[in-house]
Formats: sequence, structure tokens, C-alpha cells
Amino acid sequence: MKIKKGVLIQKLGKTFVAYDNNESVMHELNEVGYIILSQLEKGKTEGQILKKITAEFKITRLEAKKDLEKFLQVLKKADLIVGNK
Repeated sequence: MKIKKGVLIQKLGKTFVAYDNNESVMHELNEVGYIILSQLEKGKTEGQILKKITAEFKITRLEAKKDLEKFLQVLKKADLIVGNK
């Protein structure tokens, strides 16, 4: 999976956003969402993203995997990412 062309992610102060330049829509993210999109932007795999999330937030791999899968579905629905798992 990768970020759709035209989608920019940024940290604005204490706020994290994904801006879809194609649709002129801004999506507010939490810190975990920002990290996930940043990792996708860098071409990281789901396994690499899970490793980063579990280390950063001290949660189990199972919990992180469940949350990651849910968030990826949200990103797909919002048309911010492309590709298959």
C-alpha cells in the first residue's frame, strides 16, 4: 500500500493532517495515524509499521495489528491510499 498521489501529510503545530490535493479535503489525524501515513510514504511494509507502532506506544503486536487494519480501511474509504495488503 502507498499514499495516493496528491496526498500530503504534515504536522502543523500539535495537529497532524493529511491533505488530499486532488479533492481539496483536509483530514485531521492523531499521532498514530500520522506515523502510519509517514511510514507508508517511506515505502515501509505493514510488518515494519507494526514494529514501529509497538515500540513507540508500548502495545502488543496483536493490538497494533488490529488497530492498523482498521485504520487502513478508514484510509482506503477516504481514498488516501492505494494498493492491496
